[in-house]
Amino acid sequence: MRSDRPPMRRTLLVPVLVLVLGVAAIAAIVELQAQAHDSAQAQLKLARAETALGALQTAPFRASETTGGSPEIARDLINRGEHKIDETITDLQRSSSPAALRRVSTPLHQNYATLERIFALGVAGGYGRAADRLSAVAARQAGEVRHEIMLANRAYKQRSGSAEIRATIGSAVVILLLVAGFGLLYRRSVGARTIAERLVVENGRLLAVSRVEALTDSLTALPNRRALRRDLERIFNAGGDERDHVFALFDLDGFKQYNDTFGHPAGDALLNRLGTRLSAAMDGQGTAYRMGGDEFCVLAPVDWESEAALVRGAAEALSEAGEAFDIGCSFGRVRIRAEAATAEDALRLADQRMYEQKVGRASPSRQSTDVLLTALSERSPNLHDHTSNVAELAEAVSRECGLPELDIQWIRIAAELHDVGKGAIPDAILNKPGPLSDDEWAFMKRHTIIGERIIHSAPSLAPAARLVRSSHERSDGKGYPDGLGAEEIDVGASIIAVCDAFDAMVNHRVYREPKTHDAALTELRRCAGTQFDSEIVELFCTIVHRHENSSINSELATGC
Repeated sequence: MRSDRPPMRRTLLVPVLVLVLGVAAIAAIVELQAQAHDSAQAQLKLARAETALGALQTAPFRASETTGGSPEIARDLINRGEHKIDETITDLQRSSSPAALRRVSTPLHQNYATLERIFALGVAGGYGRAADRLSAVAARQAGEVRHEIMLANRAYKQRSGSAEIRATIGSAVVILLLVAGFGLLYRRSVGARTIAERLVVENGRLLAVSRVEALTDSLTALPNRRALRRDLERIFNAGGDERDHVFALFDLDGFKQYNDTFGHPAGDALLNRLGTRLSAAMDGQGTAYRMGGDEFCVLAPVDWESEAALVRGAAEALSEAGEAFDIGCSFGRVRIRAEAATAEDALRLADQRMYEQKVGRASPSRQSTDVLLTALSERSPNLHDHTSNVAELAEAVSRECGLPELDIQWIRIAAELHDVGKGAIPDAILNKPGPLSDDEWAFMKRHTIIGERIIHSAPSLAPAARLVRSSHERSDGKGYPDGLGAEEIDVGASIIAVCDAFDAMVNHRVYREPKTHDAALTELRRCAGTQFDSEIVELFCTIVHRHENSSINSELATGC
C-alpha cells in the first residue's frame, strides 16, 4: 500500500499545480488586459483633449461682434474649453502618467494666458495686428501642448502594446495548461482573450469616430468651422486645388425671433432642416458647412458665369416661411485668389460683405471715412478734390500690383484720408505762396502724425491710420515722421506717396503753376529710388500712359 501512495500524490499534484498556474496566469492576463484598456482609454481622452484645445484657439475671436460673437459667448467657450482640458489632464495625472503628461501644464497655462490677452483685445473693440501676433504665439504654445500630448499618447500606446504582447504570451501559457488537462480554464482564457480583442477594436472605433466628430457639426452633421479652415488652407497652399472657387458666408435673418417664438428645440430642428437642404443644394457642386449658431457657408469650384446662380441657390435653400415666421438670409461672397490671398482674408472679407448686406447700410469704416472727408471738405474744398484724385490713382496702382482686394480697400481709404491732418494746419501755412520757413516746414511735417491720431480715434479705420502716418516717408530714409528705409515702408504708403506727388504736380498750387503730365512723370522717374519706390513709379507711369492712350482712342472714335 505504501508503494501506491507516491503515484497517488503525483497524480493529485499535477492538477493542483496546473490549477494554481492556470489561476495565476489568468490573473496576470486580466491585469494586462486592464492595463491595455486603461491605456486605450487614456489615448481616447487625450484625443478629446486635443480636440478641445483646437476649438479653444478660436474661442477668443468670438469676443467681438464683428466676428459674429460677443464677450459672453467667447467667455463661455473659453471657460468650457479650459475646464474640459484641465479635467482630462488632471484625471490622467492621478494615475501612473507618462513624463510628457506631467510637462504639459506649463505650455498649456501659457496658452491660456495668451488666449486671455486675445479675448481682452476683442472685448476692447477689435483684434488687429496685435491679435495676429498673439494668435501666432498661441498657435506655437498649442503646438507645444500637442507635442507633449503626442509623446504621452505614444507612451500609452507602447504600454498598451506591451500589455497586449504579455497578455498574448500569458494566453499561450494558459492554453498549454488547458491542453494538459483543464478544458474549463482553456475556455476561460479564450473568452478573456476575445473580450480583450473586442475592447481594442472598440477603442479603435471610438478613436476614429472622435476624429470624425472633430470635423463635423453635431446638430446638422455638416462639416464644421475646423473642416472649413482645413479645406481653405488646402486650396491656398502650393500644390492645392488650382480651380477658381467661390466662398460664401450666410447668416439667417429672423432666426432669433423664431427661437424666441417657438423655443430652442424648434430652432434646432429648423437649423437641421436648413442644413439638410443646403447640403442637397450643393450636392455635386461644392461643400456646405455650418460655422456655428445661425451661420452657414459654402465653398465650391465655379466659373464666374455660374457663381451667382450657385450662391442664389444656397440662399434659397436657407430660407423657409410658415405661419408667423419668415426665415431668410444675408450673405457675403468672395472669389478665392482673385479677391483673397489667404484663408483669413477670405473669411474676413466675406464676413464684412455679409454684415454690410445684413444691416443695409454702409460699413463702419465707410461711415467714419465719409464723416472725416466731409469735415475736410468744409475746411478746404481743394484738399477734398485732391484726396479724391489720389484715392482713384492709388486704387488703380494697387490693382496693377496684384494686391488682395482687402488691402486695396484699405489703401484707397488711407489715400482719401492722407491729408486729413492738414485740417489742423493754419491757412497761412497751407496757402502760403512762397517757400516755407524752417519753423513753418516743421509744423507742416506734423500733419501725418495728426492725421494718424485723428483716424485712429475711429477703431474701424485702424489699418488706414498706419498707412497715413507713413505716406511721406522716402526710400532713402530722409522722409518723415519716422525716417523709415525702403524695406520698412508699407507698399500701400509707397503707392500713396507716388500718387499724391503726381496729383500735386499736375494741379495748380498757390506757390506754382501746374506741370504737364509728361513733366510730372519725368520728375517721378528722376526721384525714383531716392524719394519714391522705383517699381511703383514705373507701374504708375504705365497706368497713366495707358489711360492717356485710351482717352485719345476714345476721342478719335467719337470724332469718326
